[in-house]
Amino acid sequence: MRGLSVILGLLFLGTGTAVAGQSPAFVVQVSPAIYAALEPTLMLHPPRRPTGLDYLDPFRRRVEEVAGRDYMAGLAIAVIENGEPVFVYTSGEEAIGSGRPVTENTLFRAASVSKGMTGTLMALLEYEGRLNLLDDVPRELLPLPNGRAATAEQVLAQRTGLIPHALDRQMEAGIDLYDLRNRFRSQRTVCRPGQCYSYQNVTYASLETLGAQAAGLPFELAMRAWLFERIGMNDATIGVDDLVTADSWARPHRRRDRVDGQLVAGDPESAYDTTVSAAGVNVSLSDMIAYARAHLGVSQRLPRAVLDRVHASAGDTPEQTRRLYRLSDRIESTGYALGWRTYNWNGRELLTHSGYLSGYGAQIYLEPATGFAYVGLWNADGDAPWWLFPTLMDLRTGDGPGDWLDQLDE
Repeated sequence: MRGLSVILGLLFLGTGTAVAGQSPAFVVQVSPAIYAALEPTLMLHPPRRPTGLDYLDPFRRRVEEVAGRDYMAGLAIAVIENGEPVFVYTSGEEAIGSGRPVTENTLFRAASVSKGMTGTLMALLEYEGRLNLLDDVPRELLPLPNGRAATAEQVLAQRTGLIPHALDRQMEAGIDLYDLRNRFRSQRTVCRPGQCYSYQNVTYASLETLGAQAAGLPFELAMRAWLFERIGMNDATIGVDDLVTADSWARPHRRRDRVDGQLVAGDPESAYDTTVSAAGVNVSLSDMIAYARAHLGVSQRLPRAVLDRVHASAGDTPEQTRRLYRLSDRIESTGYALGWRTYNWNGRELLTHSGYLSGYGAQIYLEPATGFAYVGLWNADGDAPWWLFPTLMDLRTGDGPGDWLDQLDE
């Protein structure tokens, strides 16, 4: 420590008295070379790599605790370190009482995790020169109010300017997609396109036509040919029809659906199948591992230029940051890229997205700088599975006690 004190003294030699709260940028201006050597020490929240995999044992115990809750049906979890799976866990059944266990190849609904897959597909098509994401989406596909237009990039990045979740309720009520599209003209706006973040689902449908035209295939086939097959998502399908004909697929279990107190499997059909680009993909744990490794760059299935394009935040999402509540001690800021959320998690740059359809949950988190990823799928309602990732991060990094599940009041 004495050596560190001497160096810090040299840093401020000749600069006058150091001011409390002086920013690291000031130090860089004084001595960039010394600052570079000391940067991990000077950072408020320096990213820390795990010293080993000892954290996996306590994490497994917490996963088993979640899997054993009475509202859980099936659960599939994986952790990747340095680009390779180090923890793969499956439990439960496709449907309670079926005797058919969840495996690494059981299909679940990805829900809004589908958005990142759509973003990846569109970036691949742009990389191949088949479209330009900076071009406006034609008004016949997305007729915004006041004669305005949004680019494909702005649609992917949730920056159309419409009020959040525009027309979601009407879609859930079964209104035809063509009719919904014509209603965009009368929707309220919160800003001009590109100027603010507002989360959408129905707007993503406009990308399906663009993607199909660019690929020369129906959107579902384009997703399979250009993305699923390319990165090894061998089980993945789109839509409820392909879900229910799979060899192994997880039925949704909703806490309210019980017979004599026992959970029963429900109907997997969803209104969101009409916007498959936003929420219609079905994936297995094996698919999610392949998807995570592709986005970490370790499988080299996606060009670096595509990864950079997809992962770059289009802007901050302060509303999302405010909604984090209990996680606000860990997450300093949030943003939205091309179908991916970006989190600054105590100085660590994470890419993430979650998905929920009644009776299903899905999550993915990536830390490209360290080759770390977490993926989770389940076919049940309930809060506990959502808190496995914060538990994992605390155990992995030492940022906290990892007691998030103990705080639940279910």
